[in-house]
Amino acid sequence: MITDILLKRYPERWIHSDRVPQNAALLIRQAAILLYEDIASKLPNRTRLFETAEKGLSREIGTVALGRLPTPEQRVMEFLSTPYDLWNDAHGDPDTFFKLRLSLLELLFREAESILQGYAPKKDVASWWALLQKRSQSANNPVENALQVTMLGIAELNSRFKDADMPFEYHNGLIQRVDDERTSTEIDRPFWKLVSDPKYANIDTDMKEAIDRRDSGKPDAAFHALRALESAIKILSDDLGRTRNTEKGAAEFIDNLVSSKHGRYIDTWEAEALKTLFRDLRNPLGHGPGSTQPMKLTHQQSSWAIETSMAWIKSLLRRKP
Repeated sequence: MITDILLKRYPERWIHSDRVPQNAALLIRQAAILLYEDIASKLPNRTRLFETAEKGLSREIGTVALGRLPTPEQRVMEFLSTPYDLWNDAHGDPDTFFKLRLSLLELLFREAESILQGYAPKKDVASWWALLQKRSQSANNPVENALQVTMLGIAELNSRFKDADMPFEYHNGLIQRVDDERTSTEIDRPFWKLVSDPKYANIDTDMKEAIDRRDSGKPDAAFHALRALESAIKILSDDLGRTRNTEKGAAEFIDNLVSSKHGRYIDTWEAEALKTLFRDLRNPLGHGPGSTQPMKLTHQQSSWAIETSMAWIKSLLRRKP
């Protein structure tokens, strides 16, 4: 099984010196302590946490294990806590060394959420956490305590990224670059919180793919962002009981939302704005250009498409009664 890791998603070089910067090295150690002392100590399946994360990273980098110590837990913690040594050939270059450890942390936090998902009502960790936060007593059993320390741990990890002046955030199993703090606060974080519900899995997957493609310089970032937006529109049409199963494209699903027959879910101007996105951007990207030049977007244009799609999805989903 192929595992999605940060190292493969961001092949461009981040560190150009002959050492790992102090802020990056400190972040890795702090995150490792956070995971080991706060989260792993409370999870109902501690052994699985370390075994799965080690196996996932080891396979992607072509090794059987991450070290020679007896247990996965010991090997993982040694891997995270060992400082970079320029003269140790096994450490490789500083950039790869840092990305491998971020990749391992990403897998550990992802697996912690996966373990909790097995205990969550309807496998919806976000709703479970929201419910727990509303109660006067935060946690009253070991599993709820594990949920609490994990979600607070994720929040602390993101705060430590910010404190270290590093443009990363962890959401829904992935560590991704965040280059605009205001966009992150007003659009990204509310978006990831909304789509953490399992029913929005396709939205989550396509938006992550869009961000990864933009950040690694691959084509079609905007196409995947608009796929995520189309999924949101279709889900809403289904949930509202307006889908006829004869729709031939995004425009007809948008018509379902703007139809006055059952009461407008969106206004006419919003429907036109959405149709323009699909007509002028998604369709040219999704169809063969024939003898004409294919549409190519700059990094800034791809970012605009991603942020616009996120904002639309957030706006549409939040209107649900």
